[in-house]
Amino acid sequence: MADQAVTLATATSATNGKLLIKLSQEESVNTGFTHKWRIPFDVINTSTWTTQGDTVTVTLGTTPTRYIVDRALISVTTAFATTGTLTVSLGTSSNTALCIAATTAKTDSQITGAAGAVVANKTEGVAAATLQARFTTQAATGAPSDITAGSCDIWLRMIDTARA
Repeated sequence: MADQAVTLATATSATNGKLLIKLSQEESVNTGFTHKWRIPFDVINTSTWTTQGDTVTVTLGTTPTRYIVDRALISVTTAFATTGTLTVSLGTSSNTALCIAATTAKTDSQITGAAGAVVANKTEGVAAATLQARFTTQAATGAPSDITAGSCDIWLRMIDTARA
């Protein structure tokens, strides 16, 4: 099994060219989130990624140097279609499930931590961190190349404490 890497800032998608959506002040006030990323299936599906059980780690971006992430949500807007299971988690490069633990991406759903949109673990730092979403396929019956449909939006409230 291998981990396939995708950087969302440079990824291309035939299904939706707008992968990072900067929320306006009004949208932030209305939703309680400051950042939104869209991950359509064709960003995590590459024809050469055929090994069952592989993961695809999507780099969303980097936090500010001093930061707190206190709200997180994965909205599976279109259930992902693939053979076997497919889970998604949200975190940083040092802990890929820091904000939201691995949960199925094959159901149209809202995925949050146990306490709702509050992150599962303390997510803060005084050094910039790399934010990542990780998709994991089933070891015996699934590979990234088998993903044929699906899309999710990642929502975060991230505070730059150096500017607060």
